[in-house]
Amino acid sequence: MQTEQSKSERDQRGAAFHEAGHAVLAWALGLAVGRVEIAIDGDDAKGAADISEDASLGLLDQLAICAAGLEAQNIFDAPTHEGAGWGDYGKMVELLEDLEDAEQTKMVHQGHARAFELVSAHRVKVERLAMALMEKKHLGAVEVAALLAD
Repeated sequence: MQTEQSKSERDQRGAAFHEAGHAVLAWALGLAVGRVEIAIDGDDAKGAADISEDASLGLLDQLAICAAGLEAQNIFDAPTHEGAGWGDYGKMVELLEDLEDAEQTKMVHQGHARAFELVSAHRVKVERLAMALMEKKHLGAVEVAALLAD
């Protein structure tokens, strides 16, 4: 008989796949990834990934990095609370603030499609990183790099 996941386990799993999505996508686009962690300050659904910024990275790829967390959650069926991704959407709005509404909507959809494509292409790495996060909750830059190595 299968037992139902607790809210804590569900939230940590969702956060792990969310942050792994961001980290792997950034890595795939050539950005440096530092520490990645979940269950921050007693909030099982809270996570963070230190990702370097690169002004030369195209807008679509910047949007894809923002969307990668939610796309990874969807691909791996790893939901968490409804607030997951609000900060990511805030960053997308900031990136798109100079565009007309219709163009913003189009670019958000394209960013999600690009994220889906890249998260899917690196599915094994996303899952490997998420599993390590669920076990350890905090991974330093060296651990992340080792998990992302082929």
